[in-house]
Amino acid sequence: MEDKRPTPLVEDLEGTRHKLGQWFSQRQGVEVSVSELNIPESTGMSNVTLLFETRWQENGQTHAEQCVGRLQPEIERPVFPTYDLSLQYRIMQTLSEKTDIPAPSMRGLELDASILGVPFYIMKKIEGRIPTDMPPYNMDGWMLHETTLEQRRNLWNAGLDTMARFHQLNHEALGFEAMNQPELGETPLQQQLQYWRNYLEWGMEGRGHVICEKALQWLEANQPKNEMTRLCWGDSRIGNIIFSEDCSRVEALLDWEMAVLGNPVQDLSWYCYIDSTFADGLGMPRLEGLPSYEETVERWSMATGFAADDFDYYRVFAGMRYGLILSRIMVAQSQEDEVQGNFAVELLARTLHQIA
Repeated sequence: MEDKRPTPLVEDLEGTRHKLGQWFSQRQGVEVSVSELNIPESTGMSNVTLLFETRWQENGQTHAEQCVGRLQPEIERPVFPTYDLSLQYRIMQTLSEKTDIPAPSMRGLELDASILGVPFYIMKKIEGRIPTDMPPYNMDGWMLHETTLEQRRNLWNAGLDTMARFHQLNHEALGFEAMNQPELGETPLQQQLQYWRNYLEWGMEGRGHVICEKALQWLEANQPKNEMTRLCWGDSRIGNIIFSEDCSRVEALLDWEMAVLGNPVQDLSWYCYIDSTFADGLGMPRLEGLPSYEETVERWSMATGFAADDFDYYRVFAGMRYGLILSRIMVAQSQEDEVQGNFAVELLARTLHQIA
């Protein structure tokens, strides 16, 4: 895919660095310097990530902190129609300050676009290792070359167990009941299906989508009844987790832009389905040592006490969402041949054939 960053700010990194220094200085009441800004190579279409260090003097001592900045996208054809940075920020801040779920310590949210040209938030950088998407971790990178089979198993299960603890949180007690969107449907699932139907119309820009439309129709016709409701991560995959160096524990859960209220089985299915896209989806073997999906479902059910009877339903749901997102990226990149037939859509078609 052509490399088009989701905001023009990266074209003036020095100017952005200077403005960030002013922003920190005003907030902290002392002069704060910001180091050179770096953009991770794996930054995708949905956001821009900035890595940098801040330094300041306080009580005669020099202080320094490694930081991560996330900027709201600003391109003509974004991946998502809207971005709620306030919600993303609040979820991570709440997890970090009010629960035992590992999440970044947040340093500030700025919704005034006049500062950098787009809204942004800053969090403290957490050290650790993140499985790579580019290249996929089953094809190259540290997970393939630098881990034992036991470490891979421990990593997968550590992420799963942390997610299971997250699913047991009371979203109402934490103040997230306002995420309910009754204008889109009576139940959280109906609301999500309506969102993705709207997304199909918006994202495909009038082209329609044969396979994703078929999946949506099946999902609408086969909705589970009497589902539990929890705060769902949305983009629950090991590539959004910072692990300790020895792969034994989770240091932080990241990327909450797809967070919703719904049945937590959808996070479990996404956790497995996105891993399968790197294997079945790309015609490659799955990374050896990772627990099977059957083991994963059983472990999550034991940890949460929740049944995962609708796992296959949410596999189709995961495939529909991923197929639409990747197809939207193809539309945004003007890769017309890949809109209806990219690997994510082909995997969804196979999944539908197995389940529907």
